[in-house]
Amino acid sequence: MVFFKDEEMKFFLNKIGGNIFILDQDFTIQWSNDYTNNLVNKFSKYINIHSKEELIGKSIGMFLCDIGAQLDILREGPFPYETIVTLFDRYTACIIIDPFFYKGKYNGYVLTLKDVTELENKMTDIQEVIDHSIILAYCDLEGFITSANDKFCELSEYKKDELIGKHFYFLGSNYYSREFYNDIFGIISKGDRWKGELKQRTKNGLEYWIDVTIVPLMEDGKPNQYVVIQHDITSRKKTEELLLRSEKLSVIGELAAGVAHEIRNPLTSIKGFTQLMSTNNEYQKIILDEIDRINVIVSEFMLLAKPHPVHFAPRKIVPLLKHVISLLESEANLKNVQFHFHIKDHDTMVECEEHQLKQVFLNMMKNAMDAMPNGGKITISVRRNKDRVEIGIADEGIGIPQDKMLKIGEPFYSSKENGNGLGLMMSFKIIQNHGGKYHIESQENKGTTFTISLPHC
Repeated sequence: MVFFKDEEMKFFLNKIGGNIFILDQDFTIQWSNDYTNNLVNKFSKYINIHSKEELIGKSIGMFLCDIGAQLDILREGPFPYETIVTLFDRYTACIIIDPFFYKGKYNGYVLTLKDVTELENKMTDIQEVIDHSIILAYCDLEGFITSANDKFCELSEYKKDELIGKHFYFLGSNYYSREFYNDIFGIISKGDRWKGELKQRTKNGLEYWIDVTIVPLMEDGKPNQYVVIQHDITSRKKTEELLLRSEKLSVIGELAAGVAHEIRNPLTSIKGFTQLMSTNNEYQKIILDEIDRINVIVSEFMLLAKPHPVHFAPRKIVPLLKHVISLLESEANLKNVQFHFHIKDHDTMVECEEHQLKQVFLNMMKNAMDAMPNGGKITISVRRNKDRVEIGIADEGIGIPQDKMLKIGEPFYSSKENGNGLGLMMSFKIIQNHGGKYHIESQENKGTTFTISLPHC
């Protein structure tokens, strides 16, 4: 090549930096700059060459094993041709190839090779840090997920192939309208960033909260995709909910003390006059028992303001349930509701405060009746499960929507028009004070089952 007689050109290419090779049209090395000495020293054990002078006349394929497969591309262009290649199965290099013209004549190729192994390793380390610390996903311009990292999959409980191609909307579709997401994408499509908090649902139906930042990645002044950066704030949200519930309970406590005092005074008078009435002893007994039960309820209401010790005693669970049903029989007949029992052990006993458990059963049975405006069947079941007693109260009513399930038992939350949520709130508190647990299963338009689990005695 005439080029090799041009000392000025050689001097210039040696000063540029980087590994530069001049190749003929068959990709044989005709010249390389001084920087390639470092490359030769690094790879000498793989190519059995120890100086850049020994490279002359050798094929560039000694570095690039798959060069043969790229010959057509290299000859036809387009140029510059840039690609990432693997060297000797352990190094990574970026190569750029251009046709080499000298004094207007095509003489072969100029190949620049840069070892980017260290940079790639650092990028891999950075990516691993990101994958283990940041919840990350990418969306196309329409909002469809194109990739997601492991943390995103871990939080959402979806596999990557289940996420790819889904619209970002689907994770929160139970809580937000499509228009809400359209507004978000309207903002980011202009190149602006969006930041906010979103509630979403996992594949298994669990709710979680995320702090979201959506950043447009720009190209030629326009977004070409969006990166969605998330942080799991579920714990923080739960703490906020607990604080809010605590504030509500504090307000209820103050209210309870005043209301209970105002109810108790007239109850004393009603009970006194009832005892003086000359009437059927059975009816009188029921009235007096109910007055006593109202007094107990008022006392329980007072617990919200000032808790007091509760005295537990062994009681058979079935008679308690039957007593509550007897109180509801008249209302049940009017509403065309029938009670059915499935009891395997009539002598099952629990350690309890009798009036409190009756109140729990009454609240849940009344809720079951209210859930069946056209009548239906309420099934009461009692069974032993190892060292616990499970009481089930199942209706055939309208059911509870999934997005409302987690709010059941919150003060002032009720799905009923005139409800206040205090009945179930007190019921759950009583169950917990008895060392019990509760579980709710519901399907819309099929019914709801409340299961109470109490320690057996």
